[in-house]
Amino acid sequence: MEQSIEIEDMISVVIPCFHNNDTIRRAAQSAVEQNKVSVEVIIVDNGRTLDRSVLDGLDGVRVLDVPDNIGPSGARNEGVKNANGEYIAFLDADDWWDKDKLRKQLKVMKEFDIEGESPKIVFTAREIYDQNEVDTGKMVPCDRLVGFKKLLRSNQISCSSVLMKRETALAFPMQRDDIHEDYICWLSILKEGGYAYGINKPLLLYTARKDSKSGSKLHSAAMTYGVYKYMGIPFPGRLIYMCTYALNGIKKHIL
Repeated sequence: MEQSIEIEDMISVVIPCFHNNDTIRRAAQSAVEQNKVSVEVIIVDNGRTLDRSVLDGLDGVRVLDVPDNIGPSGARNEGVKNANGEYIAFLDADDWWDKDKLRKQLKVMKEFDIEGESPKIVFTAREIYDQNEVDTGKMVPCDRLVGFKKLLRSNQISCSSVLMKRETALAFPMQRDDIHEDYICWLSILKEGGYAYGINKPLLLYTARKDSKSGSKLHSAAMTYGVYKYMGIPFPGRLIYMCTYALNGIKKHIL
């Protein structure tokens, strides 16, 4: 019998919002309507760009008013600090979820362990939509178990798919918006030990935007190199990991 979800297991969903009035309701609604979990949704109004009327009639949503633009890292960190849940789930304002995403992740977090240790991060595969919200028919899969070294070879953890304990999110705040702030966070967590668990089902519906920070492949590669440098990877190791990064990128494109 599947383990029941207790109220103590509440999940705080943190959604940064910066000029996302066209998509924020869909994202928030997909979080509010999760099956069989207790959820609070925290929208961080980064720079006061949110038209709150787009959320009319949507219950279970709290808006944090941030007058200045503190970037995606600062917005997520602010949401974590103000969260009430035992767990944190991140969701970008232009992405959305399958209704069973959080239930399946919480089940893994509570029931799976390796030598008595539960996952530090639970993430999922993702289905890709283009910037016009058309399903491309492409799914980006993920491995079941990911440690620090495997994650260095390819960042297969999408920010909008992550569930972790709030204490972990507080201990490893996001930083460095000029490179991949989320990748730094996952690597920093796993560098201290433990593992991430991937659910290889497209429970995240992900919007691939050409104008996003990672939209340019060359720019994204440069930021990835910056992550390796920031994490203290020696120069020969950076070159090796950049090769695996490029090969994985080609594989994704072909598939």
